[in-house]
Amino acid sequence: MDLLAVVCSFIMKIDEIKERISYIESQKYDDEVAHSEEDDLFYDFVTAIIERKYKSRKDIIIAAEELIKVRDIDFARWHA
Repeated sequence: MDLLAVVCSFIMKIDEIKERISYIESQKYDDEVAHSEEDDLFYDFVTAIIERKYKSRKDIIIAAEELIKVRDIDFARWHA
């Protein structure tokens, strides 16, 4: 695998975000699992930004616009 392929593999691509949101949707009747997965998704996205995995602000915005759709899933989000 070349360097570009390795670097690109760490970026949260739209397909990965959609797959993870779909999984969260499938777990919406288990609030704890759905909320935990949602948190992981947000943390992974922020980590990718911090580690400068995206090429541009535009790429970050495109991913964020997809990622925020997870908030449309109806399940209880409990915060301590």
